[in-house]
Amino acid sequence: MRKIIAILVLCVAGIASAESPSVGKPAAHEHRGFYSNMSFAFAHNWYKNSREDLSRGYFENGGGYVDGKRRVVDYYDYSGSTFPMSEFKFGVGIANLAAIHFVFNIGFFSGSMDYKYEMYKSLCTLGEKCPETLDESRTIDEKSKDAYSFRTFFGLGSTFYPIQDKTSPLNGLFIGGSVGYTLFLTMINACNEEATGNGGVSFQLELGKEWWISDHVSIGFGLGFAHTGLNWLTLDSHSSDNVLSLSFRLTHG
Repeated sequence: MRKIIAILVLCVAGIASAESPSVGKPAAHEHRGFYSNMSFAFAHNWYKNSREDLSRGYFENGGGYVDGKRRVVDYYDYSGSTFPMSEFKFGVGIANLAAIHFVFNIGFFSGSMDYKYEMYKSLCTLGEKCPETLDESRTIDEKSKDAYSFRTFFGLGSTFYPIQDKTSPLNGLFIGGSVGYTLFLTMINACNEEATGNGGVSFQLELGKEWWISDHVSIGFGLGFAHTGLNWLTLDSHSSDNVLSLSFRLTHG
């Protein structure tokens, strides 16, 4: 009797395994398992950056010099574009509904920079509060300069595919978001080759559509926006960075 039961169990298991799909192999046109995406975008970047420096100074006062403090603020207003800005995502697709992934992008931008600086003085020693007076304000050449910017972003994100019906024309619609850190360095094309850089915590948002071209590969496009709050020696009025992009995407999984 035990042998008969064992044979029946083996037969049922064999039939079940033959009729069920192989474990670990995602169904066609579904986001499950390993997920990767690369995109190449037309992107426009604009930022307001600043640099504040406080130091001790000596100022003329009635024929003599007194100890005081000096505050110098540099202002940078940049606007530039690029193609391509490249982005890569690697992660895992879950239940054909979402993908969780690492995000990395990089771009080289060409544009223009408005630059000026202001110098303030105060006849008080460092650490004391007293009124400031504007000692000097100058806009370099009173016009924009060509500038070239390198920027990169790295972080974690997720992409959601809310339309499950494979026959729907909206199948492949996605909404994505990520958080991370942005770094940039901009060279100003001037005689003294001025440069500015900064970094900060960022978020990215993306909305778009993909179409399957094989069982596990899709192509599409996305419209994205990214914002960074700059935090290295900046003033509140000049501490933001933004990128608007239109990307062409290739997704596996």
